[in-house]
Amino acid sequence: MRKFMSALCLLAILCVAGLVFTQLYDGENPAMEDIGAGTDELVDQVKDMYEEYGAAAVAQADEKLGDVVEQADEAIGEAVESAVEGAKEGFLESIKESISSFFQDLSS
Repeated sequence: MRKFMSALCLLAILCVAGLVFTQLYDGENPAMEDIGAGTDELVDQVKDMYEEYGAAAVAQADEKLGDVVEQADEAIGEAVESAVEGAKEGFLESIKESISSFFQDLSS
């Protein structure tokens, strides 16, 4: 998103510079009012471009972020499930060893 906004700002600067350059090249002496009117039009065009392309970029970023969150949630769920299963097996093994040890101590 930051790259997109930087590109739009660069485009706006280049367009203003191009407007001033073409007026100077045509032999005209650009007035501040002319430059201001041109930049107002350019700002409107950049706003329209942002609304058209920026909203789509934000929606796409939100979708990708949702996918990442979903994948992370699945990975965490699997890790927790695996940890619980491992703890359960370890606990049962520990009980078996304790019982076995208890009966070995009784028979000794």
